[in-house]
Amino acid sequence: MKTKTLSLICAFIFAFSGAVFAQDDDSNDWIGGDSDSRSRPAKTSSYDGGDDSEFANDADYAQAYARYKNEATSKAEINRQRTEGFARSIMLGVRVQGGTNTFFGSNSDGWGLGWQAGGGLMVKMPLGIKDLFIVPELTFNFRRYLYEQNTDYGTNEATIDIMMFDIPIIARYVLEDYNLYLGLGLNIGLKLTGSSEFDMNIDVGNDKHYDNTIATSGAEVGGAFDFGYMFSRYVHFNIRVVQSFTNLLIPARTAQKEIMDSTLLTFYTTAGINIFF
Repeated sequence: MKTKTLSLICAFIFAFSGAVFAQDDDSNDWIGGDSDSRSRPAKTSSYDGGDDSEFANDADYAQAYARYKNEATSKAEINRQRTEGFARSIMLGVRVQGGTNTFFGSNSDGWGLGWQAGGGLMVKMPLGIKDLFIVPELTFNFRRYLYEQNTDYGTNEATIDIMMFDIPIIARYVLEDYNLYLGLGLNIGLKLTGSSEFDMNIDVGNDKHYDNTIATSGAEVGGAFDFGYMFSRYVHFNIRVVQSFTNLLIPARTAQKEIMDSTLLTFYTTAGINIFF
């Protein structure tokens, strides 16, 4: 009887212990499972591309994504600056220039390289076509033309000094990928003042000097060609070539027979710095 009672007690204790352990395992699942399901967000296989995505905590991804954003921002900034630089509606600027000049035309032998310098205002305006602009200018220039001719009795030398307003009207096409531009247009020159000197240097005898015996026209018209480089949207460097179509000399009012039958067509080349605001 005692043995049977002891066996029943042992069986009861074993069964009770198994139930407790089973309940502990189940309770861990219930407690852990319920807590984890409430605190952990549902997993998804899609990537939304945002900083808070599951890839954002990955060091390699974060570094690559930062590079991408920086490159995208840099390209956008470059495009914005380029658009502002080349498509800005109207820009006002100044030009400072210097260069050389001479004459072409009939009986223009003896006219060598002179020099000129000046500066003025310019306006850059779009023409409604991409990369095409109109650039009118009002430039004040001082020109000095030089003449020297050997004769049987000596040497003749002359200078012509002219102060002019040059009004170039240039159509400019911009090659923005290369920061270059090409221009073609009309140049009008209006004389403000002019003077001349003529010297006859005679080998045997007295030298002779004449003032203002070479008469020059009050206006000239010619064609202009520009080639320029843009350091930035505000600072440009360009070379301009101008060939006049009209005679600067007034033969009927010129007293020097050595040149009165000449046709003097001005040709000059200048290098200039353009600064826009």
